[in-house]
Amino acid sequence: MEQAIMLKPFDRILSGYEKLTEVSVTISDCSYLATRYKEFGVQGYRLGDFRGMSYLNRFLNCSVTRAPMLIYKEDYLIPLVFRMTEDSYRLFEESVRMEAFFYLLDWHLENKPKKVIMRAAKDDPLPRANPHGIIIDSAYVSFRLSEILDGAGFPLSQISSLEEFIDWNRNNKLIDNGGIGRHSKIFDRENPQNMSELAVIFKIIHLKYPETKLFEVKN
Repeated sequence: MEQAIMLKPFDRILSGYEKLTEVSVTISDCSYLATRYKEFGVQGYRLGDFRGMSYLNRFLNCSVTRAPMLIYKEDYLIPLVFRMTEDSYRLFEESVRMEAFFYLLDWHLENKPKKVIMRAAKDDPLPRANPHGIIIDSAYVSFRLSEILDGAGFPLSQISSLEEFIDWNRNNKLIDNGGIGRHSKIFDRENPQNMSELAVIFKIIHLKYPETKLFEVKN
């Protein structure tokens, strides 16, 4: 049976001289989450401090104290602190979202790690922002997941061919091919990274919309 996870106000975030209040999972729920998602690579949880630039504070420097964090695949820490937005609450209200969160996180760590790892400063490559592990920008992952499920989930569940997706993406720009200029948002079927991202997106959408007509995407 799924345990209800309640997000509570979290005001231990400091940006410059401004104290910010967002939301977080309570420490009492961390044990359940660590057990529930062990199969996905969660090894436990801890409280910890970290600082850096992330989506949590609009990619500005901030300092967070005593944040509940999941220990993930030995090298990573996932702060359970999020922006006070609807997508943050939905992450724990819909049972499929956390599973989807790990699929999306794993894809980024393999393909675009800079997108999901908190940086200590704008020009840092991939620093260890914490002595105990690499800090994941969980607020960004939650936001990107909402783009996929809430913004694109239903229309993509109705798509049955790669050509249909390419036409849809041309207007909606869910996948960026990494190019520069006016062609940067055009999906490239010859780009292995574009194709693997498409595969994980449809895997995620299928969790919420089981009727999704999945088509073969070579990873």
